[in-house]
Amino acid sequence: MTNTPHDQFAKQYLKGMLLPFAQEIIVSYELPIGEAQQVDVWFIPQSSRSIPELGRLGHMLIAPALLEVFRNPISDDDLFSCIEKLCRVRSEWRRTTKREKLKPQPDQHPHLWLIVPTASEKRLLGCNAMPKKSWGDGFFFLGDTLQIGFVVVHQLPIVAETLLLRLLGRGSVQRQAIAELLELPEQPLKAIILENLSKLELMLKSRQTRSQDDQELSLNLEPVYQEWRSRVEQESRQEGRQEGRREEGRSMMEGMLIAKFGEVGLLEAIVPKLLTLSATDRAKAVMTLSQEELLKEFS
Repeated sequence: MTNTPHDQFAKQYLKGMLLPFAQEIIVSYELPIGEAQQVDVWFIPQSSRSIPELGRLGHMLIAPALLEVFRNPISDDDLFSCIEKLCRVRSEWRRTTKREKLKPQPDQHPHLWLIVPTASEKRLLGCNAMPKKSWGDGFFFLGDTLQIGFVVVHQLPIVAETLLLRLLGRGSVQRQAIAELLELPEQPLKAIILENLSKLELMLKSRQTRSQDDQELSLNLEPVYQEWRSRVEQESRQEGRQEGRREEGRSMMEGMLIAKFGEVGLLEAIVPKLLTLSATDRAKAVMTLSQEELLKEFS
């Protein structure tokens, strides 16, 4: 598939979220043997349990998975290409487990998840992709043996559990998901998502020519970019203030040493350790200890 800004975003977005829960995760995974092909994201979970922090996305990843994300509706060629990738990965998986004398259960074999913005009824019926009551709207499966699932993003219910998947949608669906994201309380996952969405916006801004789709996507991402930029500027100001306080503390410490010993000299090497003490303990050490005692105590 074409390596568009959205493709790059989808890969890094999923990697950023899934990395803490992965035994192994590779983006643009090069398939072994045969014609060169890449999987958007290849994920091996740490355990076979669902990942509650990721909502519905976490339910999808109880087994090794190929994740293929599409900006536009999937074509026949794309569908067959993804199925071919699954076959090749499963063949390699089978050889590996046999070599390592492992006996995974059938539901622990690699799954293929096709994340698409929309899918027509004709497309789903043509694949015999059927819904499952336990999964709810937006999920369709080609049969338990095949272990292939469609996630039709624009059919997902607007609930917290689907937010991470709806961010991969487009138009009003993605815009709604971004608004929900900005309302979330502070947490590491939110910071990862904001950063990756903002990187996508920066990529789009840097393009000399932008398609209508790029412009629509950029418009959706603008509130996220502004939020992320505000955070970065605030953190930069905080770091500047902290650096200023460190320099002020160092200057005062050196002033105390010069006042007592006439120079900093060899004591310069222990200034960083002295600065880890409280202001009271620093003053007490300089006032009561000789130069030799200070070097012995803090070297």
